[in-house]
Order: sequence, then structure tokens, then C-alpha cells
Amino acid sequence: MAVDMLSGLLLEDAIVHNAVHKAQNTPDKTFFLGMLAGLWITFGGLAGLSAAGGIPIDVRNNWPILPKLGLAIFFPTALHFIVLFGGELFTGNTMIVLIGWLNKKLTLKKMLLNWFIVYIGNFCGCVLFAYLFGYLTQVFEHEPYLSYVQSIAVTKTHYGWGVIFLKGIVANTCVCLGVILGLASRDAAGKILALWFPPVIFVLMGMEHVIANQFFVNIGLMYGADTTIGKMWYNQSAAALGNLVGGALVLGLSEHVMNHWKSPLPWHKDHPRGSLAAHDIESTRRAKETPSQISSSANSIMNIFTGHHGPKIEVTSDPEKDNVTLRPPMASHHFNGTPQMV
Repeated sequence: MAVDMLSGLLLEDAIVHNAVHKAQNTPDKTFFLGMLAGLWITFGGLAGLSAAGGIPIDVRNNWPILPKLGLAIFFPTALHFIVLFGGELFTGNTMIVLIGWLNKKLTLKKMLLNWFIVYIGNFCGCVLFAYLFGYLTQVFEHEPYLSYVQSIAVTKTHYGWGVIFLKGIVANTCVCLGVILGLASRDAAGKILALWFPPVIFVLMGMEHVIANQFFVNIGLMYGADTTIGKMWYNQSAAALGNLVGGALVLGLSEHVMNHWKSPLPWHKDHPRGSLAAHDIESTRRAKETPSQISSSANSIMNIFTGHHGPKIEVTSDPEKDNVTLRPPMASHHFNGTPQMV
């Protein structure tokens, strides 16, 4: 049975494909999609606050893991809505668009413009929809919800800048890991599971996600939390930079480097570039292509990414076994199924 996932260069190719399409969107569409993501963040945040804030205050104080679990279980649904339905999330784009730039498929200007517009769209969406659906509806007006909503905003804006920055690195590493695993999975059930677990981890650990904080801090301010708009921007500055490091460097750069590794060691100068130097290419989703068609498309992908440096990776097929074999020098790797781009 084929394993329905992308890996290695095929996964990077799918990410590049997404990056190019994101960069090609007009500024107005990018802003709209950013606001749409803000709506989904609001929905996930409202669900998480309802679950966590509904715990009685004395229980919440004695068992702090319980509100963390309530928030962690429901808030990640926002990422499902964004990835499976539609939207542009700044934190996810720090990884996706950077990989497109590293592969020289878009310019630095387009990358930075995408990040800026999406961030503004996310902020406007989170604040607007938090006001419309979280404040005007008065869902958190009474206890035990009110004190919980206020406490989150106060806590997030009273950490030191360096603490928020470091927490931001962890948070977006988890979010981008969820995004990349969601892209790797080729079926809906796999995507839902892949997108859920990494964000659960960062919420349980209490890390700082800049777009989530646009919702949580602002709705706390609306409900009278003992903090200020200035402190909100203080939190945003540290969380945004931390998220940028986590998404662009920890995840984005690492994913690219392991697929294009060139050893500086002189006795390994002839070692082939490509993901086979990092980990195996696994199978992707099933399709109607024949093994010979698979070989042709896979050869094109491999040789594009290797950039013709060193020996090329050869892809051959066995029609009787429906197998595809990738053969770099001194190595042999197999995967069943059909590699296809997103």
C-alpha cells in the first residue's frame, strides 16, 4: 500500500509551488486573505477561551493544566480553517515564502511585501472580529470567563521582551511544523491530524504566537484587562521577531539546507546534493499515472533541485511492481505510489 505523503525534494517543491502562488496574489487579495485568517483565528480563540475560561476559578487556580488543555484542544482548529479552507497567516508565510525565495522563485521585495501585507491583514481581522463576535456578543461578560480573558492579556503583556522573543521562536517553529506536515500529507484526515498536534504543543507550553496574541490581548483589553495598547505593541514586537526566527530560520532554512546540503569537508566534495543526503524520499499520493510517467516527472524534479551539481539522481520504474526507484551514486531508495506537486 502506498504511503500518502510527500517528503524531501518533492515536499520542498510543493512548498515552493505554494510560495509562488502566494507571491503572485495582488496586494488587495493578499490583504483580504489575511483578514480571513484573522476571522479563523478569532473563531479558534473564542472556542479556546470558552473551554478554558468556563472552568471554575478555584479549580483553574489549583489545576492550571486544565485551562491550558482547554485552550490547546480547540484553538488549533484555526489552523485547520486557514489551511483547508483558505487564508494567509503571517507566521506560516515566514516559512513558506522564505523557501520560495531561497529557491530563487520570487524576489526579496515580494517576500517582504507579502509578510507585511499579511501581518496587517491578520491584525485588522483579529481586532475587528474579536470586537464583533467576542465583545459585542458579551460572551465573556461574566465570571468565570471574564477573569480568565483578562488574565491572559495581562500575562502576555508583562513578560520581559527577551522572554517573549524566545517563546515566539518555539511557538512558530511548532506552527510551521504543523503547516509543513499538513502539506506533506495527501489526504484530509492526515492533514487534520498533522495540523493539530504541533500547535497543541506550543499552547500547552505557553509560548507566544504573534497573530494569536493579536486576538487574545486585544479582546482582553476590550474586557477591561489591566494592561495598555502600548504593552500590546511591546508584546507584538518581540513575538513577531521570535516567530520570524522560528518560522524562517529554524524551519524554513533547515528544510531547504537539508535538501541542498553541500559538505564543506574537502574529502566529501563529490557527495551529491539533494534530499537523499538528508533523508529518504517517501511515497506520495496515489494517482492514475503509470510508473513510466512517474519516472519522467520525478527525474525532472530531482534534477531541477540538484541544480546539475554533481552526479544526477536517476529515477527508474518497474511497471510490474508499480515501484519507483531513485538511484544516486552509491545509494538506492524506493518509494511506492505517485509523486505529484500540490
